[in-house]
Amino acid sequence: MFLVESAKNKNLPIGGGFWSTAAFHPEDAPSSPLKEWSFHYPIIDMPEIMAPRLGKVSNLVSMDVDVPEDASGVLYALGGFSGGLTCFVQDKRLHYEFNLFQVRRTRIRAVEPLATGKRKIEVETKLADSIGGPLDVTLRVDGKEVASGRVPNGLTLQFSANGSFDIGTDRNSPVSLDYYDEEPFPFNGKIGRTKIRYTDYQ
Repeated sequence: MFLVESAKNKNLPIGGGFWSTAAFHPEDAPSSPLKEWSFHYPIIDMPEIMAPRLGKVSNLVSMDVDVPEDASGVLYALGGFSGGLTCFVQDKRLHYEFNLFQVRRTRIRAVEPLATGKRKIEVETKLADSIGGPLDVTLRVDGKEVASGRVPNGLTLQFSANGSFDIGTDRNSPVSLDYYDEEPFPFNGKIGRTKIRYTDYQ
């Protein structure tokens, strides 16, 4: 009788709140109510639960960056070594990495070096299907596509309970093995305004 009444009152599965959210209703996971952000300078240690859901929904990150001759460092990072995503410059080239809990690392890299001077760098992420499905990522510099690729699986919830979102560095722990020995790998140029917005909010 208890189970019958529980089913009538939508009380099942009992004790399965986390599992049912992760597996069946990831859109109901706690998150910031915002759909747009504008940062006018680098930031550090923004709690992941309040940060943009860059690995979960379609979004566009647009950054005004002054690129030096020997450009290197993290433009932004979400999460940490156990799981996260990052956009950074290394060997003067633009890189993106999606670290799916160390199980799979998807790397997208530009072939051409990043030109010096004031540049607009954009990272566009499109959710190909539903939350948790593939993400199509495109990197652009001054409106020109420089690299693209597909992340086989995006997030259903978030990378971690204590992760953070940083602009201009990766302070939590290094998302990418490419700069593991150089953490927090601060960007050596200047980052002006960073705008983030969801493009197909779910």
